[in-house]
Amino acid sequence: MFDETHPLVQFKLDILRRAFPAQDAIVFGDIYGVEGAYTAKCIEYGCSRALLIDSHETAPWLRRRLDQPAIDFYKGDFADPFFMASVRETYEIGVAYDVLLHQAPLLHTVHLMLEKVRERFLVVQPMLEEQPVPGSVVYLPGNSSGAELHPFADRPDEYRVFDVDQVNQAHWIWGMTPSFLKAALAGEGFETVYEATTGPLTPNPRWAWWGFVAERRTTPDSHWSAHSRTKDLRSGA
Repeated sequence: MFDETHPLVQFKLDILRRAFPAQDAIVFGDIYGVEGAYTAKCIEYGCSRALLIDSHETAPWLRRRLDQPAIDFYKGDFADPFFMASVRETYEIGVAYDVLLHQAPLLHTVHLMLEKVRERFLVVQPMLEEQPVPGSVVYLPGNSSGAELHPFADRPDEYRVFDVDQVNQAHWIWGMTPSFLKAALAGEGFETVYEATTGPLTPNPRWAWWGFVAERRTTPDSHWSAHSRTKDLRSGA
């Protein structure tokens, strides 16, 4: 729940404030557990408009929208390229709190998000400790290291982390290292300009909460999404 006295909520708000001043914002997946609270904070901090994209909606969220006309809402899956193509505008800042861990087409989803962000992108989520190989990301479903990697002390039923039959946005799919996320953002033309961590996620010391602020620097010409034609060695074309 959204409790501004809670240290984790304070941490997320501190990361959010570092993106301001900003004219407008796009927020990805802000319904579950918080009823669009971080979207509303974007308005409170100075945005003239904030758009939330989520595949869920609740009665408290709909009441919040009625109370705050500067908030807009598109109901859909931000991992769906056809849905995201319907979002025609771009926004100065993008906010992705606790959502990247649940995206099966991870790099593609990050790209779809960042296409809508002009200047700064914010991420807060649990991160796995750095691995011997920089840039590592761990696929959790079916992983045999459950005792070592399970991010929750009480193993709640709603997050079946290691179940290969539950690879969807309702469950936890990835264990990302900070170096992986920074490299993924750099590949989209975003440079990480600030990062911070706060406390362990659970008694498992391999996980901690991290926050990132990344700024757009370039648009890579050779990005995979450009579908640039390469020479066919067989035909000589």
